[in-house]
Amino acid sequence: MNRWLAWFHRWAGVVLCLLFAVWFASGAVLHFVGFPSLPADEQHAGSEAIDVSRTRIDPSAALALVPEASDLRLISVAGRPVYVAKVPSGAWVAVAADTGELIPTFPPAVAKAVAEFFGRAAAVGLSGPVDYDQWIVHQRFDPYRPFYRVRLNDAERTDLYVSSRTGEILQRTRFNERAWNWAGAIVHWIYFTPLRKSWSAWNQVVWWLSLVALLSSSVGTWLGFLRMAGNRAAGRPGLSPFRGWMRWHHIIGLFASLIVVTWILSGWLSMDHGRLFSHGEASKAQNDRLSGMSLEAIAQAATSQAMTEVSPASSISFNAIAGQPFLTGYGRAEKPRIVFLDESPAHGATSLPDALLAAAVDRVWHGASRAAVPDAYDELYRRAESTGDSAAAFTVGDAPDLRLYVDRYSGRVLVVMDASRRGYAWIYYALHTLQFPGLISHPDIRTATVLSLLALGFAFSITGVILSILRLRRQFA
Repeated sequence: MNRWLAWFHRWAGVVLCLLFAVWFASGAVLHFVGFPSLPADEQHAGSEAIDVSRTRIDPSAALALVPEASDLRLISVAGRPVYVAKVPSGAWVAVAADTGELIPTFPPAVAKAVAEFFGRAAAVGLSGPVDYDQWIVHQRFDPYRPFYRVRLNDAERTDLYVSSRTGEILQRTRFNERAWNWAGAIVHWIYFTPLRKSWSAWNQVVWWLSLVALLSSSVGTWLGFLRMAGNRAAGRPGLSPFRGWMRWHHIIGLFASLIVVTWILSGWLSMDHGRLFSHGEASKAQNDRLSGMSLEAIAQAATSQAMTEVSPASSISFNAIAGQPFLTGYGRAEKPRIVFLDESPAHGATSLPDALLAAAVDRVWHGASRAAVPDAYDELYRRAESTGDSAAAFTVGDAPDLRLYVDRYSGRVLVVMDASRRGYAWIYYALHTLQFPGLISHPDIRTATVLSLLALGFAFSITGVILSILRLRRQFA
């Protein structure tokens, strides 16, 4: 059995050793430079404010043009108010709020104007519309495709991606980000456009590669300690019976194996997508009960006066919580503004009241209550699920392992943190990024730890690369 394991480890290592080295090297780059993104708050702050006075079509009339829509927002595109609604396929459809016409796609001139306003700089290039390129391959962009890519005349050589469907800017990249990502996230995640634009193909390739890498490193760990024990039992000095590069590979592996196996395991689990752990998502039925009101009813309750009250805003969303309809306006202000529609006159707030959120959550998860004291691991869970500080946390009395995070501005469930999802946060996120409670608050110590461990893993991988080259030379000879 050990001979077969040694054969598997040897040839799996020959195939994957360079990938191991790339993972550790690119992980160091990724620690400092993440994949380009445009945070929602920056998108809202940089976009133009809606001129509600130009709105001639009310929300319910716009919704009637888009049957079975599940979401509705009001935005501004090049000075024109536009409703955007999400259809059952997941795509967004635009309806002009001044004329009521459906807008299949926006022309390039509109994309140029939108980008120049957002970037506060002139455009020096425009291409598209394109369905995919390296920076918009993620599936979250699917409902907005295709995109115009607009290059700005600024010092950072910024590219802005404007959806031809909605006229919104959804992605921003800068030259330094684009350059460093070729040595960071792109190679680390195997994020090359021809593969990544098919989520299913990319998911399967990375999942199987990571699984084989996990098995190979686990077998190598077992064999490494077995060889060390055999060497000690034979009364020979030192930790390894090998010579040359094999000796270096064995000795470094004795110290690096735990790190390698841990990172490969946690990286493999980043591709879990519900295979072993829960998704952490609320079902449609649960979201409907939390809202307590149909989108059509919310749209009928919304008035132009209410939309004026929630302004200035660059995006107005139509929501409900526990049967109470409200508008949320996002814009330049630090916090969104909320206006309730079932009260006359409508009054504003900067977030949904805890009592109202608790009543809504209790409709779905009986016995839910606001978490008065943060969980000891609350910061880890928030980072792992990207909930941010805007989420209100709730616990459920008869399910102590269940924790719910609800957005304070939209009233939507961000994540259902059950026991399975908690385990996922620890095994994937904490182990892979070393963002453990306690270490999170000491970023310099964490950075030094991460880089030291990555250097150890990289050195170990390089010995594997050298051994693979020597093995192949002997094999072909």
